[in-house]
Amino acid sequence: MVQPIIPHDNKLWFRLESRLLDVIQLALEMMRNKENSFPTPEDSISRTLDKYIRKANEELRREDRHVDHLPVFQSQNQPDHNLPERDEAEGKKPDFLWQWRDASEKVDYNRYKQYAIECKRLGKPPSRFCKPYVAEGVCRFINREHSYSKYSPSGAMIGYIQSMEEKDILAEVNEEACSSNISEIELSHEGWRKNGVSRLDHEFDRPNVPPSPFKLRHFWLDLR
Repeated sequence: MVQPIIPHDNKLWFRLESRLLDVIQLALEMMRNKENSFPTPEDSISRTLDKYIRKANEELRREDRHVDHLPVFQSQNQPDHNLPERDEAEGKKPDFLWQWRDASEKVDYNRYKQYAIECKRLGKPPSRFCKPYVAEGVCRFINREHSYSKYSPSGAMIGYIQSMEEKDILAEVNEEACSSNISEIELSHEGWRKNGVSRLDHEFDRPNVPPSPFKLRHFWLDLR
């Protein structure tokens, strides 16, 4: 089988991704400003976010900053036709899955790639929320059995802050990341955004899921 081209330094890809990140950023801000209260379950918060992703994309369409196809809520990984049917990763479900078209691909079924967005709660107790943010979030972009954002050079996570100070959460999350041999997550130069959306990033190797190295974007929404 013909293996997909991996767009390590694809400037067109990162320009396309930047549009999606703008949609997510605006959707989170809109949800934070317009909702009076938030449900406790993670999936319920993400379902509400799905509504605002649609609203945000329509808002950005007026400025030609939208995306043509929105992420789908809790859709399972799409088939990788370079692997046998019912590969283990095919049954996994990121919270949001965005399919994008890579025009550089020569083979039709390799041209459509998936960008995963995983959502997790953050706060007390750390063992219940901060550790799973890495073990059941970040690691799903690394391990073979989940293969989130396979063939894509980046992906995203959304953290719903429900308690604790941001700096303490980041310390707990990075302690877990280091114990899993994953590079630390770094806060953007804009710093923490109280009652808003803070941006963080890191890059790491993932030898079992191409491409590597891989960039993971983080949006932390303050719901306190």
